[in-house]
Amino acid sequence: MASKVSIISTWTVKAAGRSQHHTDNCKIIELTPWDILELQIDYFQTGLLFLMPTFEQLRDISKATNTSSLIDHLRVSLSRALDFFPPFCGRLDTTKDEQNGTTSFFINCNNDGAQLNHATAHGIRVSDIVESDYNPYVVRDFFPLNGVQNLEAASQPCFAVQVTELEDGVFIGCSNNHVVVDGTSFWHFYNSWTEISRGFNVISKIPFLKRQFPFNINHLSDRISIPNERVNAGHSFTPPPMLRERVFHFTKESVAKLKAKANLEMNTTKISSLQAVLAHVWRSVIRCRRLDLSEETTFEVSIDMRERLNPPLPEGFFGNAICPATVTIKTGELLEHKFGWAALQINETIASHDHEKLKCIYESWMNDPEVVKLGDLPSNYFMLNNSPRFDFYKYDFGWGKPITHRSGIGNMLEGKITVSPGQEEGSMILEICLSSETIQALEEDVIFGEFVTTLVVGLERTIRARI
Repeated sequence: MASKVSIISTWTVKAAGRSQHHTDNCKIIELTPWDILELQIDYFQTGLLFLMPTFEQLRDISKATNTSSLIDHLRVSLSRALDFFPPFCGRLDTTKDEQNGTTSFFINCNNDGAQLNHATAHGIRVSDIVESDYNPYVVRDFFPLNGVQNLEAASQPCFAVQVTELEDGVFIGCSNNHVVVDGTSFWHFYNSWTEISRGFNVISKIPFLKRQFPFNINHLSDRISIPNERVNAGHSFTPPPMLRERVFHFTKESVAKLKAKANLEMNTTKISSLQAVLAHVWRSVIRCRRLDLSEETTFEVSIDMRERLNPPLPEGFFGNAICPATVTIKTGELLEHKFGWAALQINETIASHDHEKLKCIYESWMNDPEVVKLGDLPSNYFMLNNSPRFDFYKYDFGWGKPITHRSGIGNMLEGKITVSPGQEEGSMILEICLSSETIQALEEDVIFGEFVTTLVVGLERTIRARI
């Protein structure tokens, strides 16, 4: 079926050169193990949906860039924002050791530019996105660089954004090279772009661009060499064709009930709201799949290392600083214990990743560096993406705050869970990628449904208030 999205224009957007920040920092950025582990997965894709600016709003915001259209304003403000974030204008580069059969990677901040697409979505309205129980298929076309691996950034931009005009809204979809940034760093950049868009000359938080890694390779004087057979460009992971992304909403009250229940069952107070919600989803999906109880299931949570290291990373550290932490148990054990037990397993796994444990993990990895491939993950694998701590409802380009968040098709696999904050503080929105059969079973599951409510109610109220 033909796409309802048409690309009108594509630009290469380079740093404007108005700031000395680009020239005063390293032109070459050496990679850490945190970066290299991301080489063979897709760009991560995240997008925000806004109402269409009014004529008056567009006139006001365009004064900051002396432009006459929304897309020109965003293009100029993006160029100015990139002044402060040169890795997003760079390319991935390599050095090869033919004798040893290895390749080393680094980021060349050469200002080759980011990519900006301008597109229109014919006949698509804001309500088509926010009122759907699913992430509509058309949203996949709101993102650039679909199916591109991080490894391919030698010839592809490290950052690409598509501004898609709906009938009554604007979707800004970003594709980010995960070798360059993690979620925390991306939203730092995004916030800075919105500040420039609103007329700031200097952003509120300057990024710390030099890579740092605390475990024996602190100065990164020697590039990490990866055996060539472990990095294969062009062999991207292809998700099963029948996967769907179901959107579930957990109200502030439901989240609080799940957290209280988990802590009460385990006689503790340390289980967080997110850990309780994830445990509820994990057990519910496994129960709905009706698996052999001897099968294993794994839940992966990415932990932000910035504050866990001793000493912590510098304020504004721009790059990757996440470590995947996994819990693997038998499905029978997961279902046999109470829901709070599953939440506690996630909690204790995260808590165990202190400075010393991380040091052991990465010293071992340096002796035998492996690079993750999504196709190598076992069945019944769950992977958390994004965080409810990323409060993107505050990101205002100058015509109003976003309505909601949606993900692209990048790194789609069964069991991928993208969590976002809801409109109401303390609530959460989960995009869960599953087969149609599992989604149907989950929708019919009484235990799961007890804590899930319709997504539309709160969003409709917000949209009406802004029209």
